[in-house]
Amino acid sequence: MRLLCALGLFLALLHVTSCLLIGAFNIQQFGQKKTKDKAVMNIIKKIVLRYDIILIQEVIDKDLTATKRLMDLVNNSEASSVTPLGPSTYRERYLFLYRYQNVSVTGWFQYDEDKAGNFMRPPFVVQFSSTETAVKEFVLIPIHTKPGKAVKEIDALVDVVKKAKLKWMNNNIMVLGDFNAGGTYVKDENRKYKGDWEDIRLFTNKDFHWLIKDNVDTTVLGSPKAYDRIVVTTDMNKGVVPDSARGL
Repeated sequence: MRLLCALGLFLALLHVTSCLLIGAFNIQQFGQKKTKDKAVMNIIKKIVLRYDIILIQEVIDKDLTATKRLMDLVNNSEASSVTPLGPSTYRERYLFLYRYQNVSVTGWFQYDEDKAGNFMRPPFVVQFSSTETAVKEFVLIPIHTKPGKAVKEIDALVDVVKKAKLKWMNNNIMVLGDFNAGGTYVKDENRKYKGDWEDIRLFTNKDFHWLIKDNVDTTVLGSPKAYDRIVVTTDMNKGVVPDSARGL
């Protein structure tokens, strides 16, 4: 039985005494049906509790009932979410869960300048603050691309980064989530980062650092693929513990 379609990813921000853990977790169609399965919910709970901040993707409960049940399981957490996004036939939310003792939300916005229609689910951008990390304020940009539009969506993330930077005058920015950045969705000619990669500004611009490499398997079934990624700006990368980003 396929319980979870992807495992979480994490990295750690430099901390005075420990680490602030940030993750991205794509739960396959997280809704009321999944919350009724105690075994699945226990797995989800264990994963969520590892992090100070975790992005949950594929949240499909219309009235947030499933989200509230998850919140009951993981005490000492707050949530920040967006209204359902995507086509009328299938809509999902971006959901951030975070430990309010360690971090706080200082701002957010729903990206609404997608006139070209690049995004299936436009990013819900959140700025967090922590008094005990090397990077005091940082921005998280979530993404769950449509597989057939992955190249176009990943490329357009540069525009979202620019808006976040201008809005908060903050270049400590991380993009994370299910990029679908591999396999047949983002083609690489002879493994030389040619082909589709040449059309992705988030990859060709040297201010962005891809912390999850192509050889990391972030899938549960099938052949290994690095669909899920974490990308940070140069400023953000200075506060990241080296080699701490990896798939679970």
